Amino acid sequence: MPREVDMNLNFNSYTEALHWIYSFSDTERTGQFVRDREDNLKRERKLLAELGDPHKAYGITHIAGTKGKGSTAVMIAAILQASGIRTGLYTQPDLHTFRERMRVDGELIRKDEIPRLAEQVARALAHVGNSLGPYITYEVATALAFLYFREAGARHAVIEVGLGGRLDATNVVEPMVTVITSISYDHMQVLGNTLSAIAREKAGIIKRGAPVITGARAPEALAVIEEICAERGAPIIRIGSETDADCAYRYHPLEADSQRSLFTVTTPSGEYQALELGLLGRHQLENATAAVAAADALRERGLPVTPPAIYTGLRSARWPARLQIVSQRPWVIVDSAHNADSFARLFEALHRHFTYRRLILVLGLMADKDIPGIVGEIKSAAVDEVISTSWRNSRAADGSMAAGLLMPERRTRTESSVAAAMSAAQQVAGPEDMICSAGSVAFAGEVLRWCAANLHGGTLSAPIEIAGVDH
Repeated sequence: MPREVDMNLNFNSYTEALHWIYSFSDTERTGQFVRDREDNLKRERKLLAELGDPHKAYGITHIAGTKGKGSTAVMIAAILQASGIRTGLYTQPDLHTFRERMRVDGELIRKDEIPRLAEQVARALAHVGNSLGPYITYEVATALAFLYFREAGARHAVIEVGLGGRLDATNVVEPMVTVITSISYDHMQVLGNTLSAIAREKAGIIKRGAPVITGARAPEALAVIEEICAERGAPIIRIGSETDADCAYRYHPLEADSQRSLFTVTTPSGEYQALELGLLGRHQLENATAAVAAADALRERGLPVTPPAIYTGLRSARWPARLQIVSQRPWVIVDSAHNADSFARLFEALHRHFTYRRLILVLGLMADKDIPGIVGEIKSAAVDEVISTSWRNSRAADGSMAAGLLMPERRTRTESSVAAAMSAAQQVAGPEDMICSAGSVAFAGEVLRWCAANLHGGTLSAPIEIAGVDH
């Protein structure tokens, strides 16, 4: 039976409002569909119309991709903020609290804002009903974010796609600029089993006339994006490395250490020389280049984005659980790699930015991921020991799944919790070693909370910022 929404809901606290938001179904990313996905956009447009179409009150940069879309979104938002443009940022999933999903000028939405906004969304839901199928948590949250940005007076909002693109709730927007980052295998149960099928879902966010910036490289994925750009009259701007002569924006690495990367970006009209980025990894240079291209495109479309703001924004951009340094001696690094491609990029970045004796990998995977593919990347890397854990999440894989595939090529043990796994890693690591945790965003959140509670003293690189824990 479709869920009936109480028109007279009043939320007396943040906790009450959050409980209501999470009470909706949210199973689509597992492939368990509770309604016709082809009605997704009609359903979201109906809800937003009842709210006065808040997403039309400001400019939009819309970002899809398998990897890097969150980091790219953060960089673009930081550049716009440095230009003095009041900027909303919508990302998901969160590490610790629902509030991380929506920010204005870098500040998380306040707790007291959410009950008030949730009441408005609840009243709108009661009016529109469920004739197009039941709403899910993500659609409710997306409407709330669009409403928040309008009420907060945002001039522009950077919106990250949740899943895929074509049928994602965010795809109701008419963006000034579209970004499609790298494309690799993920969420195949929803998006398809080939790169061309996945690319077609991602490219569903391309809108007529809006420039498309993409870092897609696989020929079958790029061909789909180029085809849809041609159909919709959307200029395509490709980004790549210094060896990609056919790309309009190319990055040239200069220096790298454990704190930053220096690089230059060549553009069709010149260069941004000696840019500094605190997010580590060569893949982040690719994301930063996409952010530079987006900033240039937004300037051409009327936003007052200044070249100095590009330098300032990239230098200030921070995104937790992306090669986040927690402590030294031994190094403790927390990352959110969760598919084979992102694990390959993680290992390349560790080698590029750090010096260490042994690498101890603390692994917490989701059951619906390509575990054999991830294991293959671990076997190909210089990993000395793996601690695979069964952790507190309904979608988590049993730690023995990865451990069984890794043995006997890699020294492997299993632990029953994040606390047990991190404690075991601390016991076996020497001061010249590295402990790196990876597997998913949710796992990274649990590891960071353990680190905040258990790691103290002079080896900590910086305080771990946790603005509350909802889960």
